[in-house]
Amino acid sequence: MIAYTVFSSPIGDITAAASDNAIVAVHLSEDRYFTSIPSHWVRGNDSPLLVQLQAEIGEFFAGKRTTFTVPVSFSGTDFQRLVWNSLQAIPSGGTTTYGALAEKIGKPKAVRAVGTAVGKNPLCIVVPCHRVLASDGSLGGYVAGLGRKRHLLALEGALRA
Repeated sequence: MIAYTVFSSPIGDITAAASDNAIVAVHLSEDRYFTSIPSHWVRGNDSPLLVQLQAEIGEFFAGKRTTFTVPVSFSGTDFQRLVWNSLQAIPSGGTTTYGALAEKIGKPKAVRAVGTAVGKNPLCIVVPCHRVLASDGSLGGYVAGLGRKRHLLALEGALRA
């Protein structure tokens, strides 16, 4: 069973989902890849993992947390999981580029594929896809809008507000 909840954050509503032992989705409103709640998900506001996630995200936005401890689990291709796992190594306040991330995972010619995988990250904020920039240092893209990416980077001190 996948339980979900929707809660407010300083950058809009967040829809989060959990299995019995891990968070499986964290999506911001207006995420172009997450357009509706799957029919097999059930409302689960009392899920301990969802309660923990909501508390940790609240602490993150309050500037009291830089990493997340709630367990996560990815569903995706081997390549996507490789990219998403690499995102977790980018420290708060730090950034990398799509090209550097492609190099790090041993796929230096797969910059566009890396960008696509970053964009389809199912665990936004918790797995920090917002910390990946274009090669020229510009923001690049963000599935829920560049204003939100800018806000997250500024919150972490990686970008001036």
